[in-house]
Amino acid sequence: MTPMVFATTSAPRTRNSTLRTKFDLVDSRELFGDTEALQAALRRDGYIYMRGLLYPDWVEDIGRHAHSALQDAGWTEPGVNPVYAPPRLPVRAVAMRDAFTDPGYREILLDPGFNAIPYDSPLAWLMRQIMGPEGFCYPLKVPRVVYPASVVPRHPGNLVHKDFGSVQDMLTCWIPLQSIPTRLGGLALQPGSQTSARVRYRPLERLERGWRTTDYEPGDVLIFHCLTTHAALPNREERMRISAEYRWQLADLPAPRRMVLGPLGQEMGSRLFRGTDWWRPVPEGLHLFDEQTHRGVAHGRRARGAIAPSRFVDFA
Repeated sequence: MTPMVFATTSAPRTRNSTLRTKFDLVDSRELFGDTEALQAALRRDGYIYMRGLLYPDWVEDIGRHAHSALQDAGWTEPGVNPVYAPPRLPVRAVAMRDAFTDPGYREILLDPGFNAIPYDSPLAWLMRQIMGPEGFCYPLKVPRVVYPASVVPRHPGNLVHKDFGSVQDMLTCWIPLQSIPTRLGGLALQPGSQTSARVRYRPLERLERGWRTTDYEPGDVLIFHCLTTHAALPNREERMRISAEYRWQLADLPAPRRMVLGPLGQEMGSRLFRGTDWWRPVPEGLHLFDEQTHRGVAHGRRARGAIAPSRFVDFA
């Protein structure tokens, strides 16, 4: 793979952050290309954040298409800018697993641009720096649509949680598909929380002591380990928030079946995009596990015997 440089060549966009510096995510742009420093930052903090890693206009176009798809399908009010359109009742879906059969959501899910982000951008090279050549992206890419808190007071992402309760070494790339100031409900996380399985489940109503977030812009990338405690802040504006989640792991670990085959039991990515020059299928011989019937990884046991130590964080 050819090393890539940062996509942005123009001056960075103005950021209207009202947060004090100690609450802002640490920008690690200067670590791009330095594998040792990137891995050290992930081990220490549980996350890596880079402003302007991706082409902002490209990402913004993908986000605008997503908003238009929802508007056309009746999620938001017609006749106004789809990015700022207020939600339209009834509520279509709160948990994204309930949206997979909705035509508007499926248009986002199957959009080539949305699916190309982890492969056809500097993100691909960044993840190779962090994970090495054995890292791969799950075929299922998740568009995350969040209603205003005035319409849906609680949504699954608002609950403080970890993606696994033990070591699986899955990394999530969270990408804003629009400008997401804190009022719109951006993702927040707790640096250093990746060393323990302990977590106090509760809605994250406001930024708490020891947590970090920022005012996100298209082109930003936030990567965090599955053991890093995180949650989305409430959406305090009267419009939808849309972000993207791309999850990665190493080829020698068992992979969650739903992230490879999707909730409908079919791996659509290879079927739809294998003719492109950017699509990358999952590694051959990948072992899959079912989280409903085989809960080993989520509860501290691998598919065969005890779990291996993490290669990215110091899990106690």
